[in-house]
Amino acid sequence: MNASSTDEKVVPPRVGVVLFVALLAVSSAGVLVRSADGADPLAIALWRTTIVATLLLPAARPIGRRDAALVALAGVCLAAHFVTWFASLATISVMRSTVLVCLGPLWTGLMEWAFYRERPRRAYWVGLAVAVPGVALLAGTDGSPASLAGDGLATVGGMLSAAYLVIGRSVRARVGIGTYAPLVCVAAALSLLPIVVATGTSVVGFPAATWAAIVGLALGPQMLGHNGYNYALRYMSAATVSTVVLLEPVGATLLAAAFLGEVPGPLAVVGGTLAIGGVIISIRE
Repeated sequence: MNASSTDEKVVPPRVGVVLFVALLAVSSAGVLVRSADGADPLAIALWRTTIVATLLLPAARPIGRRDAALVALAGVCLAAHFVTWFASLATISVMRSTVLVCLGPLWTGLMEWAFYRERPRRAYWVGLAVAVPGVALLAGTDGSPASLAGDGLATVGGMLSAAYLVIGRSVRARVGIGTYAPLVCVAAALSLLPIVVATGTSVVGFPAATWAAIVGLALGPQMLGHNGYNYALRYMSAATVSTVVLLEPVGATLLAAAFLGEVPGPLAVVGGTLAIGGVIISIRE
């Protein structure tokens, strides 16, 4: 038996617990961003990455110049992903924004085809055919200019997330998660800092509730969520973990309904279900 095969590894019960906690943590991101009243998306993204980088950086190890350049590029994509996604939440619902961002695996397939010459399988195109009508139905529930702008921001956020994963794919083959995680957050924070300064964005003076939401974003979705998924990758395939990630809109919608009173309409639920179902089909092994 090949011990290195992911599918042949025995999955300890604790991995399921870690994944469940990670899913809950990431699902809370939309509600926490909405709760960060008075904080600009740039400020939220800067603090989220800075806090995590500060906590994890002592464990990082030196890396080569080529990997450092790739990490820097991945950090820029991560920072831009946060900013566009956070900005979308100002105009559209948590469910709608999260569903559009979670279309990332579809963009990842196209990028891997373009950059790695890995032609998507038939299931990818079937999933795309299911997801696109779902997105159209979801967007059709509110066609106001503000909502369309929010849809665009969330979609771009999903593309940037896909680019972040594709770039990080090659780096993670050589760099451990204990080094990659803090360095990519450092790169993201450093790319955001000059923009924050140039635009005069306020990064201090927030009320206590806003600071609590920002710290919660760093310690929950970033530390527990992202690191929990990365931990599970030691025992499960990336496709399996990605499928779990696609449950995020469900958790985000339930939390938004409970804490923000955002109860989606029937058409939005159908559209979101089709969109996520299409992504699940596209990444099935």
